Amino acid sequence: MAGTRRHRSTISFVLPGDAEDVLPRREPGASPGTLFVNPGAEPTVAKWLRFGPAGCREGQLESADALEALRPDAGNVLWLDVRGLSDRALLQGLAERLGIHPLALADMVNVRQRPKTEAYETFTLHCAHMVSIIGGAVHIEQLSLALMPGIVLTIQERDADGDVLDPVRRRIRHGQGRVRQQGADYLAYQLIDCVIDAYFPAIEEIGHRLDLMEEAALQKPHRHTGERIHAMKRTMLEVRHSIWPMREAVATLLRNEGELWTPPTLVYLRDSHDHAVQVADILETYREFSSNLMDLYLSSVNLRMNEVVKVLTIISTIFLPLSFIAGIYGMNFDTSTPWNMPELHWRYGYVAALALMLAVAVGMLWSFKRYGWLGPRRPQNAGDVDAGH
Repeated sequence: MAGTRRHRSTISFVLPGDAEDVLPRREPGASPGTLFVNPGAEPTVAKWLRFGPAGCREGQLESADALEALRPDAGNVLWLDVRGLSDRALLQGLAERLGIHPLALADMVNVRQRPKTEAYETFTLHCAHMVSIIGGAVHIEQLSLALMPGIVLTIQERDADGDVLDPVRRRIRHGQGRVRQQGADYLAYQLIDCVIDAYFPAIEEIGHRLDLMEEAALQKPHRHTGERIHAMKRTMLEVRHSIWPMREAVATLLRNEGELWTPPTLVYLRDSHDHAVQVADILETYREFSSNLMDLYLSSVNLRMNEVVKVLTIISTIFLPLSFIAGIYGMNFDTSTPWNMPELHWRYGYVAALALMLAVAVGMLWSFKRYGWLGPRRPQNAGDVDAGH
């Protein structure tokens, strides 16, 4: 909806127009860095994982003051995993203790920001959109990531089990991969890579639904088919608005020459950029296909309508001469004059009139069939057989 900012997008594959949570508009003239917390936002839960080559510890942060005891030492990395945006005091307290600029915190909390990368003096801010499929619908939520020496802070809108970042949590807990042996920038890369890779199941589901819609548009076009195609185009537009800016955001990280991103990690980040480009290309192909699918649906509807009109026209055309014959014989004539129809005194006149009507109807049907107006036209010889007749 134009002029509004949404807290969480829920784009259904079935029908458009689902109810969405809407954020209050930014007040004109508000001070820069002001936090606008949605009253319907989920409760804030701040969890932490502190890990290194020796092992992993995790827990829940009850207050911002407890952050001082979790400061990582050499060789360890601290991941502050914040979910939910309702506790303004906790979010501001964490930002103050981590040295996060108020403008950066506003970008983290005032969702939905355009995916972007911004470099500050002591940290790097990366805003992204996480895409997930829940109950047959595509859900998009903002993930904000701040990378600083030895610490990664992530803030997301929902606290849900099995979200996009869960594979990274499992790798840290079970010591899988290289994440425990690397620094905070490698953890940030892993998180960004998971966010981008989560687009592939979403576009795979979109492709599957497009195939089903194509079959429905060809075989049984219905009014709801057009609505579903339109809803799918809205879905792909939302996903496109998420993945295209993310390509540029990751490209900005690749051009980063600061100390937070080490050259070995930037090599891995190149692979994530390639995945983002691949998702964008596939999505553009699907968007073009959906436009063609709408044209196919409209053509199928028009074709079916033409078939119905043709059948009704044929029926009307057949009954036109029959009505003429019945009208002639239904006229009141003076039987005493010799200038009269002889069939009026013929014992078989009624049967002959019906036979004439039947002969006319059969003859017209045969003519329609012969000229291809009723079903495919029969070829005159073997050389006339082709794909169209």
